[in-house]
Amino acid sequence: MNGAVIEGYEEDVGNRTSVYVHTSYSITASLYLFKKYGYKSAPHDEGIKYVMIPEGMRDYLWLNALFKGEKASKKDPRTYYSGQFSENHFYVLHQDFLRYVRNRFLKSSNLNKGLWPIVRPTNGAFALFTALHACDTVSAYGFMTEDYRKYSSYYAEKHHKTDVVFYANHDYILEKNLWKSLHDKKIIKLFQRTGSQDEIEMSKRA
Repeated sequence: MNGAVIEGYEEDVGNRTSVYVHTSYSITASLYLFKKYGYKSAPHDEGIKYVMIPEGMRDYLWLNALFKGEKASKKDPRTYYSGQFSENHFYVLHQDFLRYVRNRFLKSSNLNKGLWPIVRPTNGAFALFTALHACDTVSAYGFMTEDYRKYSSYYAEKHHKTDVVFYANHDYILEKNLWKSLHDKKIIKLFQRTGSQDEIEMSKRA
């Protein structure tokens, strides 16, 4: 999902992408947000399935342009899929499913505050619930865990420490607690780091 850097991290994240979950914003913004970490394009492995989260009007405009081969806001959507776009391998999450995930599992108290119109689960949350409904087993890597303050916000930020930015449209703590609960109930396998960052780096070099 989003801007997942693969090159240099194959041992941890693998080297093949079968499904890529995104919004029109994430597939475009990731190119410049994560370029400095080696991210070059959205995954385009042969046979890949693209799953889109329609979070707003810009996504519907994107979809309309994508299927018609036209431009949306001066962008050609098809160029972002590196020649792998196919109607047979492109899926759009239904609004009922998005509401189900939000209202049943991630109903944030922020929905009762002034910015409630923009509050929604993260792309990662929708990706995880999509996997839970489609796969026999689900393992989650790179999600926020209890000791998130000890590590950088993004796994590719290995040369400097950054803090998690709590954006107003997502409830990261609510999601963190849910992933831990699902892990404890053996519904998912949540990869969680143990020990200090120095210990982790030493173990990787051993």
